[in-house]
Amino acid sequence: MRKKGNPDDAVLLAQLDTTAERAGTWHRLLEVAREFAEVAQHPDDFRWHPAQQRPDGVTVTGYPLYGERVERAREALVGVGAVTPLYHWGSHRPPTVPDGGQLAPADAVRLATAVVRGERFCDGCIGSAVEDGTLRAVLSSLAAWYGEQRAQHVTGRPEA
Repeated sequence: MRKKGNPDDAVLLAQLDTTAERAGTWHRLLEVAREFAEVAQHPDDFRWHPAQQRPDGVTVTGYPLYGERVERAREALVGVGAVTPLYHWGSHRPPTVPDGGQLAPADAVRLATAVVRGERFCDGCIGSAVEDGTLRAVLSSLAAWYGEQRAQHVTGRPEA
């Protein structure tokens, strides 16, 4: 453990669920990662439902509406364990996506946790991650990591 609530990279990666029972969820993550790689942002991914004043005078604040592929991405990230209670996202500054968009896999877990859990406290957190490429980078990193894990499992040795 590095700091309380910010585990070492190995700890974060070890808790990702790569069991056979989660193969379908990983397949869905790989599929949606491919979709985001092909089209970084689709108009249906995210929009705001505007604030409205009801006839009784009460104002209902606006809120984000997420498209089907963003919901599939969120569900896959949660399903494989990339959104984890091990990383205390509110106590630690999440990593940023470096130039070029290539995240280390453990940083992808940290960002997935911050973005998905952050939505509960800040409407539009996931939408911002779609718009600035963070969600795409998270999906890409975890898809690549999982591919490497599968390759190692098939060959029985770590890749050089």
